Amino acid sequence: MSRAQIRAVALCLVINLIDGFDLLVTSYVGPAITREWALSPSGVGVLLSGGLAGMATGALFLAPLADRIGRRRLSLGCLALAALGMLAASVSQDFGQLLVCRLVTGAAVGAMAASLPVLTSEYANNRRRGLVVALITTGYGLGSVIAGVASSLLVGSLGWRSVFVFGAVATAILFVVGLRFLPESMDYLVARRPPQALARFNRILVSMGRAPVEELPASASASRKMALASVLSGSNAVRTVLIWVAFTAAQLMFYFASSWTPSLLLQAGMSSQQGISGGVLFSLGGVSGAVLLGVLASRIEPRRLTAAYFGIGALMLILFSVSLGTLAAALVVAVLVGLFLNGTVTGINVIVPSMYPAEARATALGLAVAVSRLGAVLAPLLAGFLLQAGWAPGSMFQVFAIPGVIGALALIVLTRFGRASRSSSTETRAVEGAAAEA
Repeated sequence: MSRAQIRAVALCLVINLIDGFDLLVTSYVGPAITREWALSPSGVGVLLSGGLAGMATGALFLAPLADRIGRRRLSLGCLALAALGMLAASVSQDFGQLLVCRLVTGAAVGAMAASLPVLTSEYANNRRRGLVVALITTGYGLGSVIAGVASSLLVGSLGWRSVFVFGAVATAILFVVGLRFLPESMDYLVARRPPQALARFNRILVSMGRAPVEELPASASASRKMALASVLSGSNAVRTVLIWVAFTAAQLMFYFASSWTPSLLLQAGMSSQQGISGGVLFSLGGVSGAVLLGVLASRIEPRRLTAAYFGIGALMLILFSVSLGTLAAALVVAVLVGLFLNGTVTGINVIVPSMYPAEARATALGLAVAVSRLGAVLAPLLAGFLLQAGWAPGSMFQVFAIPGVIGALALIVLTRFGRASRSSSTETRAVEGAAAEA
């Protein structure tokens, strides 16, 4: 891969890192907010779900704009929106205000969650595409780790609001960096042909070490209606539904564990610092799981590999439920839980862009992200209500192992359907060829 391709991928990784911080920071400052505002467990669940509900909204209504206005413009706009949401959260005065701020931030993160993997896959070459897409998804885990460390350092001395200020400043800085270095999607330039498309296209080609072209390839641009038809019609509809089922199951498991692990470790008798440590170790395991899946994806068919991650992840949740009584064992298993649960989410992100034509990728992944966010939103809510109803932490981890079995079965069935039909459009062949050969 050329230096320009590597730079584009690295920037997408850093954006995902900030997104992970902005989205999951509430998991770490939640106990401090609970003490200050005397929230009930169900109220904490609603707050934790706020960002995830916003994420679903952003994926459904904002992400498809990437196929119309460009991946770059959408990502920059969402970075600005996320920075404002984090800053507003730092000055919120009650539960309702903070919840609205989390919805706004979540909407921005949700749109980028659907757009960035597509942009990354377009700049990766064929050999490393699976690894590269997997690597950028580690950003969420790294962001969560930074959120845990920042919370541990800042909450005690400056209060929970300082963590949101930290996130707002970091997001704003990244917006400025993105203005200078974030590239546009080559597929978008060819399909939509915005002003100066040829000049921008050639600048990207030259930066990748390829010769400029005299004219853009023939366009076969698709409207959102056409993109939806590609995703939801014929045999592709069955594949799409199976992806939705698997992605929803992955989100249920992952966001239950990532949102509630620090609090549930407190409920199991550990200290606040030990609870944060458990959350950080879960996130570190998630980073390792994403990288491992990316490495293995070039050797093992991604759908089968991700199905295995689902099954082992379910077993790890059950093992975690019986290890809560011993600190050392619980912290070790927390790493394994994060490794396999984040791997399921990473696996879906690797699978989806490879199954749809260029003009429908952001729409396809945006729909998958939006639908799957039902699981992400329900997971913290359900956990909060179960905890308020008197369920033990161990029993809750066992309940959330069930989606792992469902996700594994969905992907096993998906392997029997082969790959979704791909576009044979000129721009898809030309643009992907440029990236693949670089």
